[in-house]
Order: sequence, then C-alpha cells, then structure tokens
Amino acid sequence: MLKEIIEACLDGFLVHPVAVLIFSSPWCTSCKKLATSLEGLCWRLESRVAFGMCDISANPSIPSKMQVFSVPALIVFKEGREVKRLQGQASEAEISRALEAYL
Repeated sequence: MLKEIIEACLDGFLVHPVAVLIFSSPWCTSCKKLATSLEGLCWRLESRVAFGMCDISANPSIPSKMQVFSVPALIVFKEGREVKRLQGQASEAEISRALEAYL
C-alpha cells in the first residue's frame, strides 16, 4: 500500500531498509498510471519494501530537497540513502528490476 508522505513523516519513512518514494501530482495522468502499475508490486513486496507517495503540489519542500524537477519520479532508498532514480512512466516490471539489487 502506498503511504502518503509529508515533510513531518519523511525521515521516519526513509529509515526503512528499502523505501520507494514516488513523486506525483493530482493533475498528472502519467502519475496516475504509475500508481496503478505499482499496486501489484506494493502487495507483493509490502513486507520487504516501504512504498510512499509524495504530492509535489501539497509538499513542495520535499521534491526541492531531493532535486525532483518533473513528475512522475521514483527514488529508491536503501537505509536512508538514494540508490536509484527513475524518471517518467515506468512499468511494474521496470520498477521490480530496479529494486532487485536492493532486496
């Protein structure tokens, strides 16, 4: 399940062994497609990976801090450090392959 990430809970979210933070916006159709393609992955990996969604319109400080300039964007964190970044529309298979090295 995708957890809504706001500034107040960002640090707590990033302490997970593996965390995926998706940057999106309600007006972005590609973001909606990405969220849909992540549903199966979230259910399969929920015990091993924390999945979060950051609405850039409601939380502009987070994408600014992480240098996210367009959506959709997806960042994989391992023990709080960025290890992988995907920009644009990514399929469930692409995201799964990106996570394999960190599980």
